[in-house]
Amino acid sequence: MQKYVIALYIRLSIEDYKYDSLSIENQSLVLHEYAASMPEALNAEIMEFIDNGYSGTNFERPQVQKLIELVRANQIDCIIVKDFSRFGRNSIETGYFIERVFPLFHTRFISISDDFDSSKFKGDTGGMDVAFKYLISEYYSRDMSIKTKSAKYAKMQRGEYQSKICPYGYRKSADGRMEPDPEAAAVVQLIFQLAAEGINATAITRELFRRNIPTPGQYKAARGNHTHDISRCHGIWSTSTILRILEDERYTGVYVIGKRAVLEVGGNRSRLKDRESWYIIPDHHPAIIEKAVFDTAQASQLRFSQPNKRSGTTR
Repeated sequence: MQKYVIALYIRLSIEDYKYDSLSIENQSLVLHEYAASMPEALNAEIMEFIDNGYSGTNFERPQVQKLIELVRANQIDCIIVKDFSRFGRNSIETGYFIERVFPLFHTRFISISDDFDSSKFKGDTGGMDVAFKYLISEYYSRDMSIKTKSAKYAKMQRGEYQSKICPYGYRKSADGRMEPDPEAAAVVQLIFQLAAEGINATAITRELFRRNIPTPGQYKAARGNHTHDISRCHGIWSTSTILRILEDERYTGVYVIGKRAVLEVGGNRSRLKDRESWYIIPDHHPAIIEKAVFDTAQASQLRFSQPNKRSGTTR
C-alpha cells in the first residue's frame, strides 16, 4: 500500500525575517504539530519544502516549483501551509493552483491559520471567504512593500543613516548622523591625493606602511572595536581595501545604500543590483573628498586596470 505523503511548505521572505512568528523554525514547528494531529499521519511520509528568502508575489521559487512537479506526478496527497500568504500572495496564481491544479490531482490543501481544508468543501473551494483572504494577502504584500520603501527613503532624505557601521573616515555624531572622524578622514584624503597623482593601489599600500599609518582594523582595535582579526596584517594595508575606499562615493557626501540584494535570509550571499535601483542622495553628510578629486582618482585607477595594447596584459 502506497504511503500517504504530506508536504509541508514553508516560505520566508527578506521582509518576514524580523517577525519571529514567521521564522522557518516556527513555521516548521506549527506544520509538524498539525500534521501529527491528522489521522492520516500514522503511516504518512512527511516532506518539507523550504523557500528561504523568496517573495510570495510570484511562483518563481525553487522549492514550490519542485512541490508542484511532484503534485503533477501524483506523488503528493496533502499540502499544509501556515497561511495562504506562505504559499503565495498573488490571488490569481494562488487561486489557480488551489482551485484547479490540486483538485485535478486529488491533492488536499490545508491552510492552518485560515482554517481552510479543501477536503471539507467537496468540490467547492471556499467561495468568497477564501477569495477575500487571497486579496487581503496580496494587497498587504504590495502595501507593505510600498510603505517600507517610502519610510526608508524618507529617513535617508532626512539624513538618518541606516547602517550601524560608518565607512572608515567617518563616525556617528551625537544625533546619529555621519560626521568625519578627523584622524581617519586625513588618511582617506591622503589615499585619494596619491591616487589622483597617478599612484596605483599597490604603491599606495607601500606608502601607508612607510608612514606607519594603522590599517582600518588596527585603528578600530585601538579604540576598543575588536571585530576584525588584525593578528596577521602586521600594519600592511591590502590593495582591496584601498580600491574599496577609492570606489566609495560616500566620501563625496553622497549617500549610497541598497547596492546589493540578499539572496537568502540569514545567509551571506548577495548580488549587485543595477545602479538605477540604488538609493543615491547627494549632500547627505559632510564630504571628506571633493568631487573633482574623486573623479580624478577614479580615472587614474581606471588607467591602471586597462589592458596594455601592446602586450594584451593588465598593468
